[in-house]
Amino acid sequence: MKTKSKWKLSVGTTLLATSILVTGCGGGNAGGQTNTANPASAGGNSSAPAEEAVTITYSQWGTAEELQRTQELLNKFMTANPGITVKLEGKDWGSYWDGLTANAAGGTLPDVFKTSYAYVEKYAELGIFKELDGLLADNKFDLNNVDPSLLGLHKYQGKQVSLPIDANVIVWYYNKALFSDEKTNPLKAPVPSLEPTWDEITDIATKLTFDKNGKNAGEAGFDGKNIVQWGLSISPGSTMDWFLEPELWSNGGKLVNDDGTLALDTPESIEVLQYFIDLTKNKKINTTPAQIEGLGGQVNLAITTGKVAMNPGGSWNTANYKEAGIDYGISYLPKFKTNQTVVQPAGMAISANTKHEAAAYKLLAWLSGPEGQTELAKQGYSIPANKAASDAYIETMGEANKIFLDAQQYGIVSPFTAKKTDLVWTYGEQSLKLPLAGEGDLMAAIKELTSKVD
Repeated sequence: MKTKSKWKLSVGTTLLATSILVTGCGGGNAGGQTNTANPASAGGNSSAPAEEAVTITYSQWGTAEELQRTQELLNKFMTANPGITVKLEGKDWGSYWDGLTANAAGGTLPDVFKTSYAYVEKYAELGIFKELDGLLADNKFDLNNVDPSLLGLHKYQGKQVSLPIDANVIVWYYNKALFSDEKTNPLKAPVPSLEPTWDEITDIATKLTFDKNGKNAGEAGFDGKNIVQWGLSISPGSTMDWFLEPELWSNGGKLVNDDGTLALDTPESIEVLQYFIDLTKNKKINTTPAQIEGLGGQVNLAITTGKVAMNPGGSWNTANYKEAGIDYGISYLPKFKTNQTVVQPAGMAISANTKHEAAAYKLLAWLSGPEGQTELAKQGYSIPANKAASDAYIETMGEANKIFLDAQQYGIVSPFTAKKTDLVWTYGEQSLKLPLAGEGDLMAAIKELTSKVD
């Protein structure tokens, strides 16, 4: 999944300098061979007539490595579907969306294309998506294997316009080494439980925060201006969409209302915001924005510094931790009242003006269905959105990563609108980053932000 958050560029969405065109070599396509497989082979049982051999285009953003992995999947699809040749078109993140806009205007959209949950509304309003409900029903595609929270993020005005292809989730990480070493954990703070509360996390973080003189954050005389080890690192003001929002939901609040207006001034939301301010300003067990910059600038990588015990992060961050040699543990995000998280599923869509609907549906249903998702899981880089591939994912990645599958049940359904995009990627951080660290007037910041967004 790709958003504008800088720290996500290193995992799965690194920008490419140039566009890439990879042509798939489907077997059995020579000599005008007809395609006798029916669309149901990818996700249902349709009696649709066979279609002549066709070439369709599939477009996505990604790095060269990501595109190569996608080509491997497409090769397997073409082997299973002789008569359909798929050409893969790859671009960097920015060029990809600019290209879709231009394609929509010129009527030259790819037959099947990747989409982001964050841009469903924007591009649905351009009319680029084919509504999928009829096709899915006719072909008996089993939607029960996809969590409703993922499906909901790929709907527009109640209609399914794309199908989730992966399911990156936000969880809570901790550095096991800091907990197991008596020098960094002299008070023997326990590791977080699987479903930690914020009271639990606050207690643990207090025991693991020390100043340069070795005093603990819970002791008298603790020097909060000279901290050498922090219990946790969060930055709610600059991680609004992937950390703050699920925490608000956990307490019965919201980031935005259903109409896209700001929802931070409710008692439930204010309680969460004040709690996070207290962690930084008063308890001093959380890193300040300046301290985060001094530790590398990325909250989700704070535990790799060896100076922070816990931080939130995405499922993709396991690769970063392994590269840094960090023995990490995982739990669900800390909760106020209920377990909540954000699932960030990329999706697959069919062009509204495709001339090869049957072939396009086959590809979409294969990539989103049991076969394609199982092959995706075996690659070991993405979490499959389709639960039919769960066993393959666990077999590839290990039992410890099962939490990424289980956490999907706690995903919030909060689709991105144009207003929400402006909030989390333009105005939000400017207004709330410092106040949520206790460096400014929170209510004044909310008022200012409301005037910009509403």
